[in-house]
Amino acid sequence: MEIAIVPDSAIYLQKDLAKVDVVVHKDVICADTVISLTATAVIDVAEKSVFSESKTVKSDESEVFTQFSFEIPSADADQYLLTLVAKAQGCGESDQEKLVLPVFSTAKNLVNLVIVWHNHQPPNYTPDGRFFADYPFKWVWYNLFEPYVSGGPYYVHALIYRKFPKVKTTIHLSPSLLAQWMMGMERGYVLESGDVVSATDRRIELVRHTLEEYKSLVSQGTIEVMSSVYAHTILGYILYKFDMVEVVRDELEMGLQITKNAIGVKPYGVWTPEMAWHNRLVEIYSDLGIEYTVLCGKSHFARALGNKNSIYEPYEAIYNGKSLRILFRDQVLSDLIGFRNNFATRVEALKAALDTMLQIMSRRGFVTIALDGENWMIFSKYPKNTYPFFEQLYKYINVLQEKGFVKSMTGHEASELCKDRCKRIFYIPINSWVNGFHKWDGELDEQRYMWMEVEKAYHRLKLYKHVFGNSDKNIREAYWALYHAIDSDYWWTEFWNPRAIKMWLSEIHKALDRALSHL
Repeated sequence: MEIAIVPDSAIYLQKDLAKVDVVVHKDVICADTVISLTATAVIDVAEKSVFSESKTVKSDESEVFTQFSFEIPSADADQYLLTLVAKAQGCGESDQEKLVLPVFSTAKNLVNLVIVWHNHQPPNYTPDGRFFADYPFKWVWYNLFEPYVSGGPYYVHALIYRKFPKVKTTIHLSPSLLAQWMMGMERGYVLESGDVVSATDRRIELVRHTLEEYKSLVSQGTIEVMSSVYAHTILGYILYKFDMVEVVRDELEMGLQITKNAIGVKPYGVWTPEMAWHNRLVEIYSDLGIEYTVLCGKSHFARALGNKNSIYEPYEAIYNGKSLRILFRDQVLSDLIGFRNNFATRVEALKAALDTMLQIMSRRGFVTIALDGENWMIFSKYPKNTYPFFEQLYKYINVLQEKGFVKSMTGHEASELCKDRCKRIFYIPINSWVNGFHKWDGELDEQRYMWMEVEKAYHRLKLYKHVFGNSDKNIREAYWALYHAIDSDYWWTEFWNPRAIKMWLSEIHKALDRALSHL
């Protein structure tokens, strides 16, 4: 037996009417479950009994719940603690749960909350246009969260944003993901296995509907969409090791255009894939009109140099006379959502949502949470139960925003608040969110060999570009192939995909051979 105390708010005001659900997951099924709840106010050091009630719930389901309502007492104190104790008994088993919540006399803004969901898919297609994986489409329509809701994570994200329109959210839809959606909507797609999915297939219709939902949510101000380079390139690494400045600049221009075409707006911010940073990105991003990006509080902020205080405020990075605003994510909170995601029951998910909300509220200032939008759901051992966590977390944010304790905002809104008065940072270490580049270069011997092949292809491409010019069709096709070959997803140790890398490296040389043949 397991109990979750699920209050309708993570923080209360004095004289609020509290509605508290007690949800019980039973290991043994029986008809009657006795559930009780007591509430005690701890004011200074004195305890005051607030509420006590017991109910018998008749149900032969494995999960039962009941709701208790009571008024939060007033007190001659700005703040006190409310202790809730729930007990359940039945089927020869019993359990109890304790929860402590803060109570305030008046509302005060404690947290400006920026939530950034990073959604991406690598180019899952071969040079001939066939798909070796259908994840860009599958994670729209695949019913991963039944019985709670139908659809995959990309679609379900849109449902959550629609359900809580006042909770501002920033999402990154990688241009390679958007491009693959548009390929499917225009002409369907063909898998290497020979399976064909037409553009009129109901699954593609859901992709089309999902994209329209995102566009609608942008237009009404609920979400902001970030862009990035086309694929998922570890920018800091390729700048540091190969000085691929024009690759980053050109691929980012392509990504920005795809985002604008698909969503209908010019992006304010860009996601830096894998948070793979190099200070030259300040100049590249700034030159292309980008206002801000998101980096890591642990991997980047700790060793950054400049006028800094804590990660709980926006900053302005300065490099070579150019500037870029930086939001540093709280990695502890981000990882709490991203990796504490194996909820065996809905009860576990609901408890985790409240704990996450309370930990958010223990911070002060600008709190940035940034993590993968789809992977924390997909890679859970129990993916269906990530939905009640997601929904309940947004429900708490919505309630605390209505009460005045939280203000959710987009990345653009947060960066604008520090415009012209940000603390300035003059150096951010070359690093990634995993504190290095070993996942893409070093853990496997073959990775190092393949990067040597990339370097050879890149040197040849630069030489041919000098001869033929950047406008030559074959040169552009060679760069297009390079963007694919260095997509970080192909290089990550656990997803190592040398076949895809070699295919696209071969395309670079084929394009350059064609250019040479035209002499």
